[in-house]
This record gives sequence, C-alpha cells and structure tokens, in this order.
Amino acid sequence: MNHKASLLLFCLAASLVGIGCGHGFKLVTPDGFVELEDQEEYAYRATTAQGVVMSVRVEPNRPRGNLSFWTDAIDLKLRNIGYTAAEARDVKTKSGAVGKQLRYTRTIYDRPHIFWLTVFVTDADVFVLETGGDAREFDKAKDEIGKAIEGFVPG
Repeated sequence: MNHKASLLLFCLAASLVGIGCGHGFKLVTPDGFVELEDQEEYAYRATTAQGVVMSVRVEPNRPRGNLSFWTDAIDLKLRNIGYTAAEARDVKTKSGAVGKQLRYTRTIYDRPHIFWLTVFVTDADVFVLETGGDAREFDKAKDEIGKAIEGFVPG
C-alpha cells in the first residue's frame, strides 16, 4: 500500500468552527486540532500535535449509489489492503443526516492504530469523514472527534 492510501485512512475531517469552507459541508473543528493548509487531496484536513489526523473527502456520487453501496465498496477495499474491521455502526447527526461509521485497526511500525471512516451520501456527493492515529493518542481525542461527527452537516 502506498503512502497516500495510508493517509486516506488516517483521517477524518472538519470545517472551520461551524462554518462551511465552500465544499458543501459544515463541521466544527474539535478542540485540540489545527487546520492543515494546502491539502489538495482533501476538502479539509486537521491534526493534533500528537498526530491524530482528521479529514473530509468529497467525491461525486458517480456511479450513483446509496449509503449501503458506498460503505460496502470502502469496506471491501480496506479489508483487501490489510485493515482489520472492528465495528460498523449507524450514525445520525444533530442535523438529521444518516450515515455509517466503519471502524478499523491496523498495526503500523509495530504500533496499534485506530481508523474511523464515517460515510454520508447525498444525491450529488459522497462525504467520507476520516480520522485515525496511534491508538493511545486516538483514545485521548475520540470524545472530541465524536462531537465533531455529531455536528456534521453534508451539503
């Protein structure tokens, strides 16, 4: 697996303090995270000082699929490249958006890592909120990450 594929799974996303950043979504940046600038592969990306990374990818819903299709496609790809599925759960945000969260583990450089991918689908777009990092550091940030996901508003 290449470095870019690893980074894809190392992330989830946030927009600036509740303000959409022009990419068709709104998400409050969690406390303890800072925005990374000039992120060509992401609509938004942020990190903690300890390396827990969050991002949002927005892709056209083409071919037009529903939430089940896109989560199945993502899950199959991740399992095929060595991620271990830990859990899948339904998600509903405060705005009423319905999504699916896929949780994975993987050992990187002999250290356990945690990855959450939360998928939301509209007629026009697929939003993948990605977050991940070293398990010890991720555990410290997971409550703030959960709050950010609960506040997500897809465009």
